Amino acid sequence: MSSKFVKANIFILIGNFIFRIGGYIYHFLMATLLPTYSYGILATFLTTLGIFQILSAGGIPPAIAKYLSEYISLGENALAKQIIYSSLKVMALLGTLFGLILVFFIAPYLTSYYNNQDFFIPLCMISLIIPFSIIAGAFRGSFQGLYKTEYIVASRGAEQGFMIIFSVILVIAGLSVVGATLGSVFGYVASAIISFYLFKKYILKIIPQPDEEVKFSFKDELKLMKKLISFAIPVSIAALSEMLLLLVTTLIMPHLLAPQYIARFQVANTISRIPLMLPNSIATTILPASASANVTKNNDLLDKYISESYRYTLIVIIPICVGIALLSKPILGTIYFTKPELMDGSLALSILIVGMGFYSIFSISSSIIQGIKNPRIPMYLLVIGAILTITLTYILVPIYGIVGAAIGTTITSIIMAIPAVIIILKIKETKSSMIPYLKMIFASLVMGVGLLGLTSLKFLPLWSQTILGFIIGVIIYFFVLLFLKGFRKRDVLILTGVTDKFGPLTPFFNKIYSLMIKYS
Repeated sequence: MSSKFVKANIFILIGNFIFRIGGYIYHFLMATLLPTYSYGILATFLTTLGIFQILSAGGIPPAIAKYLSEYISLGENALAKQIIYSSLKVMALLGTLFGLILVFFIAPYLTSYYNNQDFFIPLCMISLIIPFSIIAGAFRGSFQGLYKTEYIVASRGAEQGFMIIFSVILVIAGLSVVGATLGSVFGYVASAIISFYLFKKYILKIIPQPDEEVKFSFKDELKLMKKLISFAIPVSIAALSEMLLLLVTTLIMPHLLAPQYIARFQVANTISRIPLMLPNSIATTILPASASANVTKNNDLLDKYISESYRYTLIVIIPICVGIALLSKPILGTIYFTKPELMDGSLALSILIVGMGFYSIFSISSSIIQGIKNPRIPMYLLVIGAILTITLTYILVPIYGIVGAAIGTTITSIIMAIPAVIIILKIKETKSSMIPYLKMIFASLVMGVGLLGLTSLKFLPLWSQTILGFIIGVIIYFFVLLFLKGFRKRDVLILTGVTDKFGPLTPFFNKIYSLMIKYS
């Protein structure tokens, strides 16, 4: 089982990285091909879609995974099969229900709320996506429960690939934002079809057959459905709160600002998520690791897991946040060189990236807290954070525009991160030293001074500022941290395992590792 678990984690981590890159490609293409006004409408469409995906079925796929795995382990094979079929019925019902609610209530209401008829058709398109999205989600839950996460990657890959291809084709064909939303529909249809194919061809063969056929009454099915929904509700609340925290500003702002301003905020918001890639990956493994150490009462090991998680997150996240904050305008000007007006989101990006740095700390802390048997605390913090974000959006956006939205998100992230860290320190009384983190901060500040000097050279084109900024920033940060003895021999062992197959580049990395060992 351990090998299955490791293999499953590897596929998920690789998949998450690929899909995050795919998401950036999609947003880049849409921001480039669509008028700024239309891209702002698309951003609102994507936010609303995400919220309704969670409302309609967000917590049921994990519930399927949980109970499918449990029933197979207990030899309850008839229940294992039935949980899948019952979940499909629940999700089909929810998909139909929320699709109707969207067309007849939500789309008209939001269109009126935004006082802009251009939102109506894209919002109605969500009703076509939801049924396919949640059916694919049900099948993915079965893939997860059987540790076949490569099928999840295949399903999501089909979704993202078809969405990008058809959105680009339809936008180029002149359908503008309607074409982009229709392309999303094709993506989710493809995902549902691929998921069904994989389930029928492979998963049904993996699930052990019951010794004798068992017929489930309507009452029995209702009990299974109740069990699924009971597990799914708190998961959905946490997921919805996280989405509202990170994206609700995009949902509210069309009521307060014109769509072109939403586009400027969206490009900033998309780039600001870069720091979340690492902590999201670490969070996947720290939860079971901290749970195991806590259950065996191995406090020294738990303290090591906690300090290492924070250290490896912050040693990368701090310089990234400082670098993007100082190079926000060159970065936006380089990526969206065909849309110079999107550089107006640079100040919002500089502020948002700080918020995402703190949210990275919260993400790691949340997984640790869940691992030491306090799963509701992150949910409470997320709910409070979502409410606070909504409140700050209404207060700050009318005054400061998209900068106000960035300030609100950042304030909320800081307010959530601080108590999460304090809770961990109090529960386990960890003895981590602050000195390594102070070294990272100092090295990042020195790097920041160098980047400020670079951006002051106005004669350099924006693309060269971005490229030189990345190169110079990495060099300054590495050598300052090196001379501060901010690296350890253990770091070299970990990095060697990653780069030992880089072919001709391996000798170069080995020289760097020699320096790290010398000054460790």
